[in-house]
Amino acid sequence: MYTSVNKKDSFGKKERIKSKKVISALFDRTSANNHSFLIYPYKVIYLTEKTETELASHFPQVLISVSKRKFKNATDRNTIKRRTKEAYRLNKIYFPQVMSLALVYVANEILDYLVLEKAMKSVLGRLEKETR
Repeated sequence: MYTSVNKKDSFGKKERIKSKKVISALFDRTSANNHSFLIYPYKVIYLTEKTETELASHFPQVLISVSKRKFKNATDRNTIKRRTKEAYRLNKIYFPQVMSLALVYVANEILDYLVLEKAMKSVLGRLEKETR
């Protein structure tokens, strides 16, 4: 049986960063519009200026990155990304402004989903405080 999916419960293409221009602006260290903080196991980098894509849903565009140097096997990187996406999807917050967000996984081992979800709640809470 088909059930409709609420927009908040999904993590669609419009919520992912795909543009190289946005990615390079996000990781540009010289820009005054970039902000970052660390909540283990994530380094969070966010850009609050308007980018080339305008979202109607007002959820931030997200990029999830896991180091190939730390995790040689693609299956390990994909496991971490999958857990991070799920934690984000279940806890994402409505933002009144458009923002780009990068979540860089900095831990050296694969952490349990519950640890990642707790960290994701902390990340989103701090983002909400900082963007007000």
